Amino acid sequence: MADRIFDVCVIGSGAAGGVLAKELAESGAKVALVEAGREMNPEDFHFHTWPYEYPYKGTARGRPAAYYPREVREAIRYEDSDEIGVDHVRAVGGRTIHWNAVCLRFAARDFRERSLEGVEEDWPISYEELAPYYSYVEKMIGVTGSRESLDIVPDGEYLRPLNFRCSEKIVKRACTHLGIPMIPARKAVLTEPYDGRPACHYCGHCMQGCDVGAIFSVPTAMLPKAQKTGNFTLLPNKAAREILVDSEGQARAVSVIDTTTRREEEIRARFFAVCCATVQSARLLLNSRSRQFPNGLGNSSDLVGRYFSGHIGCEVIGYLEDLIGTRPVNNDRATDHSYIPRFKLDSKAQKYVGGFHYQMQFSGFMFPRHAQYLKGFGRQFKSEVRRLQPGYFHMGGFGKVMADRKNRVTVDPHRPDAYGIPIPVVHFRWSENDLALYRDMCETAK
Repeated sequence: MADRIFDVCVIGSGAAGGVLAKELAESGAKVALVEAGREMNPEDFHFHTWPYEYPYKGTARGRPAAYYPREVREAIRYEDSDEIGVDHVRAVGGRTIHWNAVCLRFAARDFRERSLEGVEEDWPISYEELAPYYSYVEKMIGVTGSRESLDIVPDGEYLRPLNFRCSEKIVKRACTHLGIPMIPARKAVLTEPYDGRPACHYCGHCMQGCDVGAIFSVPTAMLPKAQKTGNFTLLPNKAAREILVDSEGQARAVSVIDTTTRREEEIRARFFAVCCATVQSARLLLNSRSRQFPNGLGNSSDLVGRYFSGHIGCEVIGYLEDLIGTRPVNNDRATDHSYIPRFKLDSKAQKYVGGFHYQMQFSGFMFPRHAQYLKGFGRQFKSEVRRLQPGYFHMGGFGKVMADRKNRVTVDPHRPDAYGIPIPVVHFRWSENDLALYRDMCETAK
């Protein structure tokens, strides 16, 4: 690599970096894709295992240690922070190898929240300007869904939708009675063969990785196309330390640590695209200090890492009386098949600004997750778990979190990770608006 200069160096191989690298390579650019993690092997995913067969030892929250290595999980600190979670996968493909694949469009109103609600800032572009690019990506990755003509979640380019389970049909009937829309989930999961990839076989292991590539991931859907161009070089096991600049302050190379040899290397390019997700992108830019940029690259405004945000979530479970005690059936499917878009749209009637939506039944049926909430033990306890299992219904709420300047990512120059790179430090506090929305989201689900 020492003598080679790429046209573009893309740092991070997840949804953003993986797609960008493929697009650039197909356009004729010589592209290097730098990734701190390694390429995954089939045995890393434990496809089609039962919960009791899963090797939980050495995992993060029951997730494979292969792409949640301990050195990464420990290389972050929370300071002056409420209890939150930052999920960072380190592997070629990033979060696309371990995700639920829901793909939604922002509504037109989401681009104008300063004008409409008096919060945050209006975007410098409109939904109408962005819509063609939504369509382009949906056609590229294959998204299932249905056209519903709902302003709050605009329609896209869809393959045929996922079918509802029996439980979801029962809840949809109730939602219709209440005037609440409940529609098929919009997910990057194939319901028919598409773009050389097979349809989903409904094994219910979406979050553990898809062995056939029916769920979109960068390694299965993007990298083969990039490699076919002859313009693409994948550089795994390279942890980005900092972006180096020349005497005029122009980026000239990214300094990386080879995670297998622990040696420092430089990857040179004419342009650099930072695509390492929220926390790690901020970390890289803040660690890229130089004479010209003493506060970090691109940070003359002191805004890199600020306004750190995500979503606030809740989970509510219950039982459908029509199904309790019925004969168990295979409910695995493609995790959640249904979706309730935001329906509380009048902010004047709420005690908060913003909104929330629900995804249903994505916790899966192979493991009786509701058992932890039931009392008792022994034969009677097991019998009750089995009796209630067919009626199990799970709702996950996802709500807007207000962007706040004080919520931010910094770096700790005195605490390096396993490769000598200063770790990120997260500072985050929920606002009163966040908590008011959270309370309403939970109560509404109930």
